[in-house]
Amino acid sequence: MTLMPALFFGHGNPMNALLRNGYTESWRAIGTKLPRPKAILCVSAHWYVPGAAVTVNTAPRTIHDFGGFPRELYEVQYPAPGDPDLARQVQKLLAPLVVDLDERWGLDHGTWSVLCHVYPKADIPIVQLSIDETKPSSFHYEIGQRLAPLREEGILFVGSGNLVHNLHTYAWGRHAVDPFEWAVRFEQEARGLLLSGEYVIGSGAAQERLTFPVEGVDGGSISMLTVQLG
Repeated sequence: MTLMPALFFGHGNPMNALLRNGYTESWRAIGTKLPRPKAILCVSAHWYVPGAAVTVNTAPRTIHDFGGFPRELYEVQYPAPGDPDLARQVQKLLAPLVVDLDERWGLDHGTWSVLCHVYPKADIPIVQLSIDETKPSSFHYEIGQRLAPLREEGILFVGSGNLVHNLHTYAWGRHAVDPFEWAVRFEQEARGLLLSGEYVIGSGAAQERLTFPVEGVDGGSISMLTVQLG
């Protein structure tokens, strides 16, 4: 089996689920270039809770975890199947860490607002893994290391959030604005650390190729950077 890539998407505004723009077209292009995964293991910034949990639903619901957007966005459904076997495999790989098998959560917008473009047919099984808000970064890095063998079994790792995310200064509904200097500076610093190997990614192999297939700062203050390993 081909070693599947690992990706971090800057998902940005949930409205991207409905839009056709440079970011969403690039997401769609990524989906056409990747080997078809057996399943997707997604870690979204929007499932940030005390403790570790993994979705075990056979048909995870589409969660509209936001407010104040047009009705059309709340009508979006992304009916990808779940993968209980993968969920239990994740649980086993992370033992003795206690990982709850969760049937209440589904696919939040950090997952579906991007994947509806990457895999518009919603035909690839998806499992979400929570972020334990009580743990340090070293804990999450170790989780990546312990789950890395799944990439050899055709599992695509997807992280979703934003490297820079300041909604207080975001240009909501206004014309395109130039990025804030501090947003660009932080993104460039993080990018440099990634390229130098000083900022490690848990699921990555030594000397693995790292690229940035999507770039840009939306609304002045939200980094849309996508990072790809492999």
